[in-house]
Amino acid sequence: MGALKNPRWEAFVQNLVSGESQRQAYRHAFPHSKHWKDQTVDKRASELVNKNGEVLGRYNDLQKQTADKSVMVSKDRKVTLTKFANDLKLSPTDRMKAIDLLNKMDGTYVNNVKLTGSVDMGRPLEKIDDQKLEQIADKLTGDDNHAD
Repeated sequence: MGALKNPRWEAFVQNLVSGESQRQAYRHAFPHSKHWKDQTVDKRASELVNKNGEVLGRYNDLQKQTADKSVMVSKDRKVTLTKFANDLKLSPTDRMKAIDLLNKMDGTYVNNVKLTGSVDMGRPLEKIDDQKLEQIADKLTGDDNHAD
């Protein structure tokens, strides 16, 4: 099985295989979920794995691939980069590159966006009922299998 057509599902599976928990993997793949309650994220992540045959199949395929010792898993890459970062024989530039890569892998860097001006959004969601919000959330996450 190749990469999933839904890029968020693929990112979720890749994050799981790299060693993240379901909650972490879901939040990284679906950035809008970062403000959701943990319980909601856990439920959605579990549903994505357990009720979506494509996601589960892709996860199983990637697990088999990473079982091959010739493929470095996330932990192995981090250990190697840590060795480079701590190796005083390397140039400071090379050590900083290793630290930079480790920070990127861990998601340490945060992109700051500065906006000027104002946007009057009103309160567009105020009149939407819970069922409609669930439908919108399902569309955003690519989860079309929810029963309404």
